[in-house]
Parts: sequence; C-alpha cells; structure tokens
Amino acid sequence: MKKVIYNPESKETINKIVNGNPTGIANFVNPSRTVYKTIFEGQIARFWNPATVNITEDKKAVKTLSEAEYRMYELTFGKLIFNDSIVTNRIMDNINPFITDPIANACIAFQSAEEALHSYSYAFIGDDVLGSTKIYDIFRTDDNLKHLANKINSRYSIFDTDTKISDTQKALAAVANICLEGISFPAGFLPIWSLGHTMRGSASMITEISRNELGSHLPLYANIYKHIKEDCKLGDSTDAKAKEMILEAAKEEKEFLKYSTEGVLGFSHDSIDNFIEWVVSNRLRELNIDYSGSYIKDDGLIKIFKKYSELNDTRSNFFESTVKNYSKQELDMDF
Repeated sequence: MKKVIYNPESKETINKIVNGNPTGIANFVNPSRTVYKTIFEGQIARFWNPATVNITEDKKAVKTLSEAEYRMYELTFGKLIFNDSIVTNRIMDNINPFITDPIANACIAFQSAEEALHSYSYAFIGDDVLGSTKIYDIFRTDDNLKHLANKINSRYSIFDTDTKISDTQKALAAVANICLEGISFPAGFLPIWSLGHTMRGSASMITEISRNELGSHLPLYANIYKHIKEDCKLGDSTDAKAKEMILEAAKEEKEFLKYSTEGVLGFSHDSIDNFIEWVVSNRLRELNIDYSGSYIKDDGLIKIFKKYSELNDTRSNFFESTVKNYSKQELDMDF
C-alpha cells in the first residue's frame, strides 16, 4: 500500500522509512533520522550546472582517439544515458510512493532532479563533442547494451504489476538502486576517466556526476535498505537476496565492461574482474553483509578510479550517519 501524502491527524513522532503514518510534513528542524537531513544538505552542496563544464577542447580531442577508444566512449555514454534516464522515473514513480520518512522523500525528489540533470549533461557530449545523437539510440541498436539495459530494468519489474509489494521487495528495490548507483555507474565512470588525459572536459563532467551518484545517492539507498530491515524486522534471508542481486549485477557489468573496452590499452579481463571485485566488496561492506571476495587494491584501474573520485582527504561518511563538511569538492568515497 502506498503512503498517504497528507495526514494532519497523525500522532507518529518517529517516522518509519516504510509503512509509517507521517503527517507528510518535512521537518528539517527535528528529523526522525538525521542521516537523511545530512544527505540532503550534501545534495544541495553538490548541485552543479553542466553548462559550466568546459568541454570545448574535447571536440578536437575526440578525433585523436583510437578506433577502440572512440567505440568505448560512445558505448559508455550510451549506457550512462540509459542509467540516468531510467532511474529518474523509477525512483519517483516506483520507490518514493512507499517511503514514509518525509526527509528521505526530499532526498529522493532531489535525486530525481539530479538524474534528469545528468541526462541533460549528455546532450553537451552528443551535440558539442560528437556532433551526433547516436548515443541516445545505442541502447536499442547494440545487442550487448540492450541486454544490460533489460537486466537493469528488470530489477524494478515488481513495480510493473498490480500485486502487493512486500517489505522484503521494498528493501530489494533499494538494493536495485544500489546496484545501479554503486556498480553500474562506477563501471561507466571508469572508461571516461581512463581517457581523462585526452578528453578532459568529459572526465570533468563525469566527476561532477560521480559526486551526486557516489556521494549522495549511494549512501541514501544503503541507509534506506538498512532502515527497512530495521523497521520491518527483516532477517538474514533478505541480506542473502541482496547479496545475490549485487553479485548478479556485478557479473553483468563485468561482461559489458569487457565488451565495451575491447582493444583499449589497460583494460585486460583480469584488471576488469579485479576492479569490479573491489567495487562489490565495498558495496556489501556498506550494507554490513559478509563477503569473502579479494582484490589487488593497487591495480591500475582502481588507481584511475581513485584519482578522479577522491578529490581530497576530508570526506564525509554518510554510511556512518555523520558528516564533517558539505563542500561540493568533497565526496563520501570511503569504499
């Protein structure tokens, strides 16, 4: 059952994340769970405008890319366009109607606007850099991306039926977003960052996007998942299902990353496996789910990712529900 939007007769003082009975009023002065206010403040601090990112030189630089690099560039942006477009609506139409903490609602609403902003930013890549709208159709014309897109969308398919949504399914909907924000997006940021020495503007654009996805959206859904488990008293079986989803998403992202980076120097199959294993290990740790995976932490692809994502040493830790600073230049990247 979806939440009641406005309920002035409610006596609820501690807002449940789902199945609650709130007034509907977003009380930022006295929030039930301060972590959502903290995340919201971080979202405000990281707001940006794609028009301020200088990608002028990329129009010339793109012509210097090898055939394999150009293919990787196009495929990656085709994937990112799908990711941002689908999540803009999924979170508002499917997930938010069940979230009964008003401050968490505010975070999701802000996120939806950010995802739409990311979609808008890709217009600058298509128009100004590539001079083509091809990247908007790759999810339909490339069989491998089409397969990945269908897999990502299928994680939200429970909302496409008229059946009652269980508490476990609500928790797993949060995991679907963790798979997107915390696995699929990093696997999309990495190829563009690998071209950062050439495609400087594109790399800067992705860095701005990563601040939203990894600094705010990822901890938002990690906290939502844990709070659904807490409020609804869900047990280890939910963690087992979450782990299965994350590992399946990782497998899909490995396959597509190997496909999209074929022939690009530095993207060996072993290095891709290692990078995704590092990402997965961090995602499961953030959810307090045991995992015995291992990786080489100083591998080249991880170094590239850290170079662009870790902007300085003063970072907030939204996974621990505390914050030191809300500066736009700072990320919660404590993977």
